[in-house]
Amino acid sequence: MSKDKLLFYMPENKLKSTGGPAGYLYNLRQGLESIDAEGYRFLPPVKSAFMNSKILQRVVPQFIKNKRRTRRLINLLDVKADLPVDLNQYQGVHFHSTEDLYLSREALKSYGGTVLLTSHSPCVYHKELIMRLDRRDANRNADRLKQLEYLDEYAFNRADYVIFPCKEAEEPYFHTWEKYSAVRRETKLRYIPTGIQGCIAKIARQEIRERYCIPQDAFVMSYVGRHNEIKGYDRLTNTIPEILDKSGAWMLVAGRQGPLYPPHHDRWIEIGWTDDPYSLVAASDLFILPNRETFFDLVMLEVLSLGVPILASRTGGNKFFEKFGSRGISLFGDEKGLARAIEEFLSMGKDAHFDASNDNKRLFESEFTCSKFAERYCNLIEETCKGA
Repeated sequence: MSKDKLLFYMPENKLKSTGGPAGYLYNLRQGLESIDAEGYRFLPPVKSAFMNSKILQRVVPQFIKNKRRTRRLINLLDVKADLPVDLNQYQGVHFHSTEDLYLSREALKSYGGTVLLTSHSPCVYHKELIMRLDRRDANRNADRLKQLEYLDEYAFNRADYVIFPCKEAEEPYFHTWEKYSAVRRETKLRYIPTGIQGCIAKIARQEIRERYCIPQDAFVMSYVGRHNEIKGYDRLTNTIPEILDKSGAWMLVAGRQGPLYPPHHDRWIEIGWTDDPYSLVAASDLFILPNRETFFDLVMLEVLSLGVPILASRTGGNKFFEKFGSRGISLFGDEKGLARAIEEFLSMGKDAHFDASNDNKRLFESEFTCSKFAERYCNLIEETCKGA
């Protein structure tokens, strides 16, 4: 019986146009379909657990949800997954979290194919899990939770290949995991830049500006994302208001507020959560991506596809984009560098802004579409799963 090339360890009904593993595989599936690639399969559909339902999440008190999360993590190393498929039907299986790979350890004992791993976490995964807990619960159970490190150690050691979008995306793992240098194996590493479907603004630039009383000829900066330090939101609040005062520019921000909050400024506009961030970004002249740590932020690709110039922090996966030489991508080091870079962009003429926008559109189309992503991925599977 011939084997399929690869199993993606993700139920197909969980794919969606978002970040993380679900979005990564959603875009990859679109690309595989566009190039008529065959032999790639997903796990069968699953129903959402009742305890994860949105209705129940609203009803259950927060302290009970906190206790439940803590108890789950304390017992996680003893859990084993009951796989709905026989892995030996596939030449390779690609896991998209170290947790999934660890929980499948029994099935992997008898598996003779190629095991691939992509960890989408912006830091080592066991620390991300612990950070999701209530701080008091995490502190009370610190010794037992520390044992979760074994989950990541096992996954990185058991995988035949570890796939990152680029070498720079490894940076957060060096920064957040002391053992990463010891666990890391150069011969296992492969780098496959992600691709996405191009984004489209639903509402015209002129209409967005009218809606928020922004003059049509004003210079507008934008940011979309969480309001916390790891995403660099405080860098914006510390730097941008003075620039707004000096220049008459505007700041347009989307994303749920907290734990950090915006400054009081007439030209700093907070939209809150939105299901159409692309229209806001497309109505701006410069997008700012100020993260302190980053893996490979899909926001960068989304903004490229919209043709909006980007000013990003020089960290993690952001650094990967320097090599393309686009006039629409600039990187900064600290808050002073952020201020200087904005001032430089403000001093550029409209022709330079137009050229920067076109460079980003061209870069996206040449490197980061779903089909380009799928072509790179298929080449990787031909290399790594050959003879499996």
